[in-house]
Amino acid sequence: MLTVSLATAQVPERIAQLPNDSTKIVALCDYATQIAFDQGKIEEAYGLIRQAEELNQTTPSAYAAACVVKANGIVAHANEKFPEAVRLLLQAYDLFLKKGYTLEAAESLVRVSHVHFKEDNLEASERYLVRAEALLKNYPESTKSKVMMGNIYNELSNIYGKRKQPNQSLEYINKALQLYRETQNEDRYYSSLLNSAISYKNLGLFDESLERYQEFENYVEKINDDYYRLYLYMNLPYALMGKNQVDQAIAYAQKGLALVPKTSGQFEHYAEVHGILSEAYEKKRDYQAALHNYRLKEAYGDSLTDLQKKRQIAELETQFETKQKELQIEQLNVQHQAKQRQTLLLSASLLLLLLLLGVMAWQYVRLRRSKEQIAEQSAQLKLMMKELHHRVKNNLAIVSGLLKLQSNRITEVSAAKAVREGQQRVEAMSLIHQRLYQTDHVTSVNIREYIIDLAENLMQSYGYDRDAFDLRIDVERTQLDVDLAIPIGLIINELLTNSFKHAYEGVQRPMLIINLRNNDGITLEVKDNGPGVDPIEWKKTSNSFGKRLITNLSEQTGGEFRIENTDGMHYYLHIPSQNLRKAA
Repeated sequence: MLTVSLATAQVPERIAQLPNDSTKIVALCDYATQIAFDQGKIEEAYGLIRQAEELNQTTPSAYAAACVVKANGIVAHANEKFPEAVRLLLQAYDLFLKKGYTLEAAESLVRVSHVHFKEDNLEASERYLVRAEALLKNYPESTKSKVMMGNIYNELSNIYGKRKQPNQSLEYINKALQLYRETQNEDRYYSSLLNSAISYKNLGLFDESLERYQEFENYVEKINDDYYRLYLYMNLPYALMGKNQVDQAIAYAQKGLALVPKTSGQFEHYAEVHGILSEAYEKKRDYQAALHNYRLKEAYGDSLTDLQKKRQIAELETQFETKQKELQIEQLNVQHQAKQRQTLLLSASLLLLLLLLGVMAWQYVRLRRSKEQIAEQSAQLKLMMKELHHRVKNNLAIVSGLLKLQSNRITEVSAAKAVREGQQRVEAMSLIHQRLYQTDHVTSVNIREYIIDLAENLMQSYGYDRDAFDLRIDVERTQLDVDLAIPIGLIINELLTNSFKHAYEGVQRPMLIINLRNNDGITLEVKDNGPGVDPIEWKKTSNSFGKRLITNLSEQTGGEFRIENTDGMHYYLHIPSQNLRKAA
């Protein structure tokens, strides 16, 4: 039952009956943040917080005032006003810490971490969680502190999950689950159980994942919570697709699509659900539906204001840290003046010393500001490079998808084959740009992971079973400049494609060896155990586009290559050290 209070906000009867003190203020703030996130009722949430502010004017409380500031920050987060959310939550952290409310200060830092996580700024998100964890280490253990520590572990699990590190993610979520069990916190336990299911899915343990999703679904139906229900529908389909239960995955995603309008963050949720549907329809080979949902995902997902928001958050953090430094400098100046009064006899020498210190301080401030500007410009450039690689990868993915659709419509075998080979080359380049925006290295590629992904993708495309295939990959040089990685990646793609297509007919256990070693430069070797090729025929003029591409790309790297027939095809490319810079 709801009781109407003021013109714009509704208060549950259980809260309305509380005495008009800090207890009621905190309850109003908690309820406001709940309806903002769970139901997307932003204006009603702000109305409840205004009621709390008015109550605190009647019975002032420093603790309640800090709670009001924190609630405003959380609702701003729900309303996707991220710079304002960070500013208010850091202000609340400062207010709580000054009054000795350590748990509340730690919670404010966790909330700041949420904002950065929402913005995909995982480094900042983790940094604030570590600060919150440090606050709790010196705090007496209690049920509340255990729950808060569980919240921190839960968020760390989310970060490592987003970084594609499922083992670390699972380790942290299990720590959180243990703490929630000890404190009998049912809501936190089941929200972490959802994260646990996601981690098992990311590890490829789909049965374990589905078991936890089922347990979480039972809980959601029990409490009838649409916010939890939407997150179930946005994650469960991935595990179902892992078990090839594509129709069920589509059904759950469609349920999620119907729930999106009831929540905040609609554009993000629409993008996620359409991404699921695109992947599911592609698995069903319904390419028209897959492309339609992919376009919807891109339309909802792309935001031209992402960079501006991150800049605003960084500026607000800088302003807050600057304020803290200014307060410290003020305190030091007061102490210095007190010492000056005690040492009047040395005033002349102290004056000279202060003058020198002032000059040094001025130089130090100038130097620090210069370094900060350089660091900020570097970070912005790095972010723009990642965005560029992201967009290139998306464009290549669209081209690949169009080629795939086109090849399915071409009836002439040779033409369809040529289009599919072109698609594989586009996907090989797309893999490189994908790795560039997923890591902090924007000019170099983890060539080991790239070669492994490329080989396994091609193996799967040509229908080879990994367990029945002898794949040996030895890469000594992990990072490779992108300008060198692209031609080498295309060379490997052509060689592997040729081997999978022609080398293994009648071979009992196919073998493929890929070596990339440091040897007075770089040496690339690719070898299979097929019938091999005639080196003399290879060097003759050929109409094969693949051969011409391998030859041209090999020469482009500045290296020397040869093709041999030693129990199969054996390609050898050596790029001397002096040519590496030219190739890059």
